[in-house]
Amino acid sequence: MLSHFECWIQEKYQEIENLGYKAEVVKSPSDINEPSICLDLDSDNYIARITLWESGESCLEIVDVLSENMVLNEYLVIDENINFSEAFEKFFNRLRQ
Repeated sequence: MLSHFECWIQEKYQEIENLGYKAEVVKSPSDINEPSICLDLDSDNYIARITLWESGESCLEIVDVLSENMVLNEYLVIDENINFSEAFEKFFNRLRQ
């Protein structure tokens, strides 16, 4: 699942930059029980993160930079065959605001 997520990030990277976000991919150490990948996004307005674990569990977080308020904090369990763009649509719609 994590390799598919990495490929999706590469495909989505230009769109992320066009939205005004700096993106960074952070991988967990390979020797842990539940590997994960984080997609960290930063802009003038929001700090955001998608964390996806190999199990399909995912956490979506967006914090407003000015108010420091959490504007999205969502937990999802993603099926192996899911379209990541559909799964994370609410997350990216919020980043566009």
